[in-house]
Amino acid sequence: MKITKRTMTYLAGGVLLASAVTACHHGMHYGTAEERGEWVVQKVSSELELNDTQQGRLAEVKDQFLDARRLMKANREQHRAEVLAMLSQPTFDRDKANAMVGQQIETVNTRAPVVIDAIGNFWESLDADQRAELREFIEDKMEHYQSARRWH
Repeated sequence: MKITKRTMTYLAGGVLLASAVTACHHGMHYGTAEERGEWVVQKVSSELELNDTQQGRLAEVKDQFLDARRLMKANREQHRAEVLAMLSQPTFDRDKANAMVGQQIETVNTRAPVVIDAIGNFWESLDADQRAELREFIEDKMEHYQSARRWH
């Protein structure tokens, strides 16, 4: 599969935005994923002073992330049970393990373009000042996250 420069740019932007969304909930370690997502949308909307169109596009990013999260978590308990069952056997069932991983990879490959499009639409709706502010915020949070991880 050939990855274009545009796809890589959107993917990098997605990683940055996902990091910002994750890092932005500093101090908010409670509630459901939906509640945290809504809190992040409100926080980013107020910090960047988003207009209605931009807020709608940010809400779409949140919705796409939550949908992808739901899909990834859908069979978590079943997968845990299967992994534990495989680990209790004298030989490791490589084919079954590969099939489980392949299923998750397929989910990511299916959802990634939709999430990346939502991120791209949001990013492109921002003006230059908003982009600079968001980029600076993300860089700061990523730097903070990396320095905090060094101590773990």
